[in-house]
Amino acid sequence: MLVKMGFGMDGIEERIEFYARNVAEQFDPITYVEIGVAEGVTLSAVASILKASGKPWRAIGVELANGYSFNRERTQQVADQRHIPLRFVMPNGSIVHAPWNEATVYFKDSQSFLTECWQGEIDLALIDGCHGKPCVILDFLAVEAFMADGGIVMFHDFAEELKGVAQPHCRTGCDVRGACEELGLLNGKRKGWHFLEAMIGDKTRGGSDMGVFGKSEAKKDA
Repeated sequence: MLVKMGFGMDGIEERIEFYARNVAEQFDPITYVEIGVAEGVTLSAVASILKASGKPWRAIGVELANGYSFNRERTQQVADQRHIPLRFVMPNGSIVHAPWNEATVYFKDSQSFLTECWQGEIDLALIDGCHGKPCVILDFLAVEAFMADGGIVMFHDFAEELKGVAQPHCRTGCDVRGACEELGLLNGKRKGWHFLEAMIGDKTRGGSDMGVFGKSEAKKDA
């Protein structure tokens, strides 16, 4: 059954659900990390898919407390509707120990959180924070250090036509695809990674594309 995802995910919900289920089948326990929470709809959607696997799971959201488009009340509301336990945490700089079978939103910039506060393996990640090339590259490098073999990383707003669209943070504008090219993900030059697909969003409903990459064991399926 298709789970409603967040803003910009129209038209790609089925493929996101496919990869979430794929990861849930491979890993035990399962850790999902989402950079850029917004209204928390995608976070709780993926959490509900992982929860349905019956295995231990945890969904980690990384967001700024005053982040662009972040809505704490809405994030809590959607989690409650989907019966996903949710907590909000301001990390103090030490290593965090995210609880299992819950979603946790950590209020810290993504690169600092992953390099200073995180030590656990990551099985599925969504990079959807600042879409400027410098931030996307740094977010991927921070995630990559913890990615499990067979894990999957998804980049939202991947479409080439979005290049240069203004961003609240990076003055260079949006360039997710350019970041993936520079990282060697698109041409297969980055060791241990391969391109799985470009999900095509439904532009008539505000959907945006998603680039999907697998580490080592991950394979594309129908």
